[in-house]
Amino acid sequence: MFRKAIVLAATLLLAAAVASADQASSALLARAFPEKAATPLSELGRGVGIVFTPDLSVPGNCRFYGALGFACFENPDWNIVLDQIRTWNIDHPRSLVRTLVLETHGTNGNGLKLQGSYDPGAPRSYISVGALQQRLDPDGIRYIIISACNSGRLLRPSIYLALDPNNGDKLFLPATLGIIDASEDFDPSHSDVTVIAPGSSHIETSLAANVRELAPVTRRLLAQSARARHIKPPHDFAISDMLMEIMLRDPRLSLSTTGYVDALSPEVPPVSASEALFRSFKAHLNAIAAQELPKMTAKIPSSKRAAR
Repeated sequence: MFRKAIVLAATLLLAAAVASADQASSALLARAFPEKAATPLSELGRGVGIVFTPDLSVPGNCRFYGALGFACFENPDWNIVLDQIRTWNIDHPRSLVRTLVLETHGTNGNGLKLQGSYDPGAPRSYISVGALQQRLDPDGIRYIIISACNSGRLLRPSIYLALDPNNGDKLFLPATLGIIDASEDFDPSHSDVTVIAPGSSHIETSLAANVRELAPVTRRLLAQSARARHIKPPHDFAISDMLMEIMLRDPRLSLSTTGYVDALSPEVPPVSASEALFRSFKAHLNAIAAQELPKMTAKIPSSKRAAR
C-alpha cells in the first residue's frame, strides 16, 4: 500500500510537471508568435521571419511563406541573411519582424549552419547563438526560435559566443563563407533577444510538399495574396515538424529559454508523426481559408520527408 502511494505521488508530480511545462511553452509561444482571432490566411505570419538554409528548401519556397504573410530569407551566407533582415525591418515598418524562426542545420549542436549542399566546396557559413543575438538586437528582433537538430547543444557555454572550428564533427564542413562569432565583450544577459529552443534535443525533420495538396479555396487565397505582394503564386514548399507544431499550437510542443544539453541525441521522430502533423497543418490552413471563402470546397494527397 505504501509503495502504491509513492508510485501514485510520483505519477501525480510528473503529470503536474508536464502540465507546468506545457503552460510555460504556451505562454512563451503566445509572446513570440501571437495568435490573433480571425486572422486571414494572408496574415498568419505577420511579424515573423523564417530563415531557410537553401539545401533544406525547395524552389520558390519563400513564395509560399510570403503569401502567408511571413518574411522569408534564404541564403547560404549568414551576413547576407542578417543584412536582409535589417533591410526588411527598415522597409516594412507596418510589418516589422519581431520573431525569427531558424529552419537551419544545427550541425550536431556545433553551430547554426546555412549551406547550398553537402559538397565540401559548397557555399556555407556558420554563426553562434550569441552572435545572432548581438547582430539582431539593434534590428528589433526580440525572439529567436531555433528549429535545428540537437539545438540544445548550441546553447553550451563553451560555444555560445564563439564556435569551435576544430570540433571534429563530420557535419562541420568547410566554412567557405566564414564563421560569425560574438565579440568577446558581448554579454547575452543584457540582450533584448530571447533565444527559444525545443525542451529536448533530437533530430529535426522537414517535409517537402506541393500547394496542390491544399484545398482549392486555400490555393486561391494563397495565389491572391501572392499577387497582392507582387510575387509569383507559390507551388512547392518545405516545412519542419517544429514549425508545424508552432503554427498548430500543438500541446506536445515543448519550448525552453534556459539550460543547455551536452549529449548528442540520435532520436528521430517517427515518419507517422510527421505525416500526422502535416495532415493537421493542411486541415488548419484549409479551415482558415474556408471561413474566408465559405462557398468553395476541399481536396488532399502526399508529401516527402527529409531528415535534418
